[in-house]
This record gives sequence, C-alpha cells and structure tokens, in this order.
Amino acid sequence: MNHSVFIKTVLFIIQGIDNSYENSFLKRIIDGIIGFFNKINEFYENSIMAGFTRTITQLLYSSAILQFFFKRGNLSKWYENSVIFLIINGLINFPSKLLKKVYLKFENIFIESKIISFVTYVLSKFEIIAGLFIFMMIVIPHNRWDNRYSLIISFVLAGLVFINIIIQRNWEFNIKAIDFTLILFMVLVVLSVVASMSESSRFLAFYVTSFLFVLIIVSSIKSEKALGAFIEIILIGIAITGLYGVWQVVTKAVAFDPSLTSIELSEGMPGRIFSTMHNPNNYAQVLIMTLPFFAAVILNAKSFVKKVVYLGLALAPMISLFYTGSRSGWIGLAVAVFVFTFFFNKRLIPFVILGGVMLFPFMPSHVHRRLFTIFRTGADTSSQYRVEILQTFYPMLRDYYLWGLGLGTNIFMRVINNYHQYTKATPLHTHVLYLQIWIETGLLGILSFMWLIYRTLKNSIICMSNTSKEMKNILIAGVTSLAGVLTIGVVEYIWYYQRVMFLFWIVVGIVFAATSIVFNKNRKLSES
Repeated sequence: MNHSVFIKTVLFIIQGIDNSYENSFLKRIIDGIIGFFNKINEFYENSIMAGFTRTITQLLYSSAILQFFFKRGNLSKWYENSVIFLIINGLINFPSKLLKKVYLKFENIFIESKIISFVTYVLSKFEIIAGLFIFMMIVIPHNRWDNRYSLIISFVLAGLVFINIIIQRNWEFNIKAIDFTLILFMVLVVLSVVASMSESSRFLAFYVTSFLFVLIIVSSIKSEKALGAFIEIILIGIAITGLYGVWQVVTKAVAFDPSLTSIELSEGMPGRIFSTMHNPNNYAQVLIMTLPFFAAVILNAKSFVKKVVYLGLALAPMISLFYTGSRSGWIGLAVAVFVFTFFFNKRLIPFVILGGVMLFPFMPSHVHRRLFTIFRTGADTSSQYRVEILQTFYPMLRDYYLWGLGLGTNIFMRVINNYHQYTKATPLHTHVLYLQIWIETGLLGILSFMWLIYRTLKNSIICMSNTSKEMKNILIAGVTSLAGVLTIGVVEYIWYYQRVMFLFWIVVGIVFAATSIVFNKNRKLSES
C-alpha cells in the first residue's frame, strides 16, 4: 500500500497544495486579518468593558443559583442505581444477553465461519452504516419519500445493533446514556395514546422511531472518532441538499407559491426553495440543526485540506438557507450564531454582532423584505393566521391542559372545530412546538419535555469544561443546533414534518452520545 503510485501521487498533490498555501499571498492576507483582529482583541481586553464583563462573569459563576442549575447533581446517579433503571435496562437487554450466552458457548465454531467474520468486520464500522442510512433519509426528495422508510431504517439499524451486541463482547443497548427525562417523556407520550383510546396510535410510531434513533446512536457510537465520522457523513448529505437548493435558485425551478407567502407583501420575490424537503420552512429547520456541525468539523479538522473541503460543503446549504424565505429560520440562525460564539469564545461576540450588522446590507433584497414583513402583522396573512389559531387554541387549552388530547392532527382538528373563532380552514396544529406538545400530552408531558431539554443542555455545558477541544466543539454544535431549532419552535410546530422530527432526535442522540463518551472517559480517569 505504501508503494502505491496512486497514493504517492495524491500525497504529493496534497503536500503541494499545503506548500503553495504556506507561501501564498492569500495566507499573508489571512494572517494580516487575524493579526488585525488580535490587536482589536488586545485593545478590548484592556478596556473598561472587558473588565466589567469579567466581573459579571465571575459573579455569575459564583452564583449559588447558577451552580444549582448547572451542576450534575445526584439525580442521574440515583436513577442509574434505581429499581426503575434495572427493570428498563433488563427488559431491553434481556433478549440480546440471552442470545449472547448461546453465541459465546459456540464462539469457536462461529469464529471459523466466513460469514460471521464478514458480518463482524462490517458491523465494526457501524457509525458509517448508520451515517449512510441517515444520509439517505436526508437526500431522498419529498415526492419519493414515505415516513415508513424512517421506521424501516430505525428497525434495521436497531437489528444490526442487536446482532453486534450478540457477537461483540463489550456491546449492549446503552440505556445509561439516555437521560431519565427522555424515558419519562416517552412514557407520558404512550399514556396520551392510551388516554385517547388508540385514536392516535399511528402517530406513536413517529415517537417510537425517534426513540430508536436515540437508542441506536448512544449504543453504537462509543468514541470521539466514531462520532466524528457519523456526523461527517450526515453533513455530506446536507451538502447535497444544499447543491439541489442552489440549483432550484439558479434555474428558478420553484415558482412563487401564494399559499406560503402573502401576495401583497411579497410581490416580485423569488420562489421559496425547499430542496428535498416538504416546504421551505421544513428545509430551513433541517439546515439550522445541521449547519453548526459544519463549524465543529472544520474546527476539528487536522489538515488544511479537510477544513477547506468542509467549508466548501457548507457554502451551498448556507446559501440555500437565505433562499428558503424562512423568517423563523433566519432568526434561528442568528440565535445559533450567538450561542456558538458564546460557548466557543465569548470575547468574539462583539465582533460577530458587528460583522452581522455590516453584512446585513449586502444580503439579497428579498431577505430584507421578508424580515420587515414580521413587523406588519395586520398585513401579513401568515402572522394573522397564527394569531387567529392561538385565539381559538387558548379556550381549548383551558379544557384539556391537564391530560391533553392525544397525539396527532386528527384529534386536534376534530376538537378545535368546537372552538371555531376564525374564517380560514381548520388548522392542523398550533404552529407552536411547546403548545402542541402540551395539548397532545398534557401538563406533565410539556413539563417533562422542558426538563429533558434543560438536562440535555446542562449536561452538555458540564462536559464542555472537562473534555478535549474536539469533543467540546461537537458539544457546542449540538447545543447550538438545539438552541436554534427550539427558537424556531416558538413560532412553528417543527415536528409536523416527520423528517424534521427524526433529525431533531438524531441531534439529541448525538448530544447524548457525546456526553456519555465524556462522562465515561472522565470516570475511568478518576478511577485510575
């Protein structure tokens, strides 16, 4: 392999690119820009503002209230040692453990089988297999997509994990990596189906698929390297959707759709692109959840070439985001950029804000026009429609706030008709993620979901301060992804389109896997 002419040629080309860059005018320009910002940063560090910021930060870190909210606490330890955990872990892992005993009894015979050897080798790269399945889920166009494909993918991957547990010595369904709040939330989802007399059982399949994705990711991804490979494959799929989105822009393949945009306020605007998803808002939500991971991969890349490759792959999705016409998506992007900068380097926040203000005038004119329509509530039919839905929804919430209606649009549409206070067609949902979870699963359901989000973010922040730079960047990307899309959730029911829902839980699975890797590594170091 070392004597391969092809390998030598590729290495020679890569080395040539690196050498050319090191001696290039471009590098001198970049170094000059970095030097300029370093001088500004030095000036800022010695300023009164920096001293004030440091004082506030120290007060916050020493705050007993914040320490209460952002320390790991004993709940996780209690749960891991509880009877509830033993029962859940036992039920999920019992079949695989039983078959594992049979396999180990005849292991010498199985090892000689070429089929078993091949399966073992293939499954040793499980993160690549899982990544490719998610890749397919992202790139298949909406008109060729069926939500049953996601259920099939989740069952296939769960089956492969099951096989791996049997033939690999240190594998199991990693229930410990799943925060107990997710278990609680899923239990309440099931109870909401029971309460609705199985009328919403079809929608339960979406939650089952989501939970399986989380379980698959935390059970199969056990190292920083595997997690990085899994993320990179998904990002290649996102890049392909971005290229398709740019193609829709260039060829004007998407016509203006009056059902998506107010005609009076949007005359002359281009059609809103959606790439492989159902509509522009769905695609914007997908991009907000994945673009932060491009930043993590670029920062973690060891070679200049890889940094350039993933920077190039990120360009098409970023351009596509601005042509989705999704106002909530753009606001989510602003929140995501702020959150990423805050955790990566707080001192860069003033420069990021300044950069955003300077770049805003150079954005496409339709971006300005779409954003300014937010402030014209009376004229914007989209905003007005949401107001009318909420006016109808609140009386319904007073009657069903405690136990909820059950899952799905069928029940929601049937019940909300009893509170009809608007002239448009019956709404499919509330257009607000949190209100929709509340009305479907009841008060305990929304409280458990908010507790889940809080603990997920808290554990991520705890791990950031005690791990490698690479894992910290992945955790920052995960927190940023959730912060961005949950901001969109204030004005959109992001789970209405199931591929967005599944990707949301895949991101949660990535965050769980990352925190599990960090906690396990730190536990081993403390025990050694």
